[in-house]
Amino acid sequence: MKSLKIFSLAVAASAMFISSCSKKELDRVNFNPNNPSDVSAKFILTDMITSTAFSVVGGDISLYSSVYLEHEAGVWGQTFNAETRVGEPTQATTYNNSWNAIYANIKSLKIIIAKTSAGGPEEGNDVTCGIAKVLLAYNLGVLTDFFGDTPFSESGVIDASGSPVILQPKIDKQSELYPQIQTLLDDAITLLDGTDGAGTGSVGNQDLIYGGNKALWKKAAYGLKARYLMHTLKISSDVDGDLTKVVDNIDKSFEGADEELIFNIYDGEANINPLFGYSNARDGLGVSQSLAKKFKDLNDPRGEQAFMDYNFEAISLDDAIADGVPNGTPVQQQYTYPISVAEYATTAPTLLLSYHELMFLKAEALARMNQDGEAKDALKEAVIAAFANLSRSLNSTSDSYGLGLSIDLSEDVATDYFDNEVTPRFEANALKEIMLQKYLAFYGASGESTEAFNDYRRLKAMGEADFIGLENPLNASNKFPLRFTYGNSDVSANPSVKAAYGDGNYVYTENVWWAGGTR
Repeated sequence: MKSLKIFSLAVAASAMFISSCSKKELDRVNFNPNNPSDVSAKFILTDMITSTAFSVVGGDISLYSSVYLEHEAGVWGQTFNAETRVGEPTQATTYNNSWNAIYANIKSLKIIIAKTSAGGPEEGNDVTCGIAKVLLAYNLGVLTDFFGDTPFSESGVIDASGSPVILQPKIDKQSELYPQIQTLLDDAITLLDGTDGAGTGSVGNQDLIYGGNKALWKKAAYGLKARYLMHTLKISSDVDGDLTKVVDNIDKSFEGADEELIFNIYDGEANINPLFGYSNARDGLGVSQSLAKKFKDLNDPRGEQAFMDYNFEAISLDDAIADGVPNGTPVQQQYTYPISVAEYATTAPTLLLSYHELMFLKAEALARMNQDGEAKDALKEAVIAAFANLSRSLNSTSDSYGLGLSIDLSEDVATDYFDNEVTPRFEANALKEIMLQKYLAFYGASGESTEAFNDYRRLKAMGEADFIGLENPLNASNKFPLRFTYGNSDVSANPSVKAAYGDGNYVYTENVWWAGGTR
């Protein structure tokens, strides 16, 4: 009875407390200060930069692209299935994590833009809005490059309570989406001439790439305009005009590698490079024989420094070729095949847009316009910068594991290679050498296999796939993925996406619009 009396008194006291509380006080009781319902746009922007770099550029899209493009070879689990074209290339679950990440980013970036645009609570924060538009253009670009026709205009639209307005957004045509990429970048360039004038203050250090330096974001926007315009070369109605625009945009972009769009916060402990994260957890990759043979055939000094065995002992290029993974026909096994040193580059940054990419784009544009002298100068800049980037990754692995590897990809080494090896091939076939060097430059831990996949598909569409020369025999049986499957989250929930997905085999037959397809 004593305990019952105590309980009764407690209930009575609680009732008295509740009856005496005001609504304002009750609201305060139910409020979690660590979970605010609204935050300033600049704080959302930090998450968007991180997610775009880690989950979109450096995540599964780059991983699978590296397998299809033979930068790496898949030897275990999902990457083995991708290598052998069993299941993974056609399944809706394969790229679902990246699909979800991109759409989450689109929603949040649209929120930032609404907040900082006319009529929004942070109207006047033009720089923050400009950065968000660059990132929205970037996420949209990756989305439609890999998935083709896809929901966008009705995606990420929310009501005042934060709930989606449209649960099953329509599919937009890639031919309609690509002009929007350029418009977003043009808008960003204009906004980045402004300031962050709202009371919430400037983006500052919430910008993990440029620390709020609007001039560098503007340069990045011009560089992205060049990238996305080059994607459409196959379907251009004014090829020379568009190539001239590519060069003009690049001339307004990065002046060196110190200005590139780079996510460089990995410390090897709390924050790690995403390729390292995969390799350390899954061990699903091995040395691609076709890549190693390219290094050998081109007498490329990167080849002797790029590979090691599973005991983390450096191996020769000849051993990498002899023991490497036969593309398309590996034995599914771990801890056997040699691996890329760059796989374990714990601190290697993710490159959203590199200086060497822009120089390769410039070289390509100039070569296509028969301006080989200027193209050669741009190519040399690209090769030197690419050597430096790979060197950073190889040294990251060596330093993180105390391997003491002998890495020398200095400017002198790159220049010697360019003068004695690249130049004769350039003089024989300038465009082929440019695209081959770009393909080799995008190998590594920087997430650039993503863009290499775009390059190969547009070359293939233009009858120039032999510039790269992939060796997976399954490609000859129409088993090279021309695109990625829609994500399972929407295949299972959106009838329009489900119908477009079908059985998934469209990935082998349907080019995206800019590669001459219809979807």
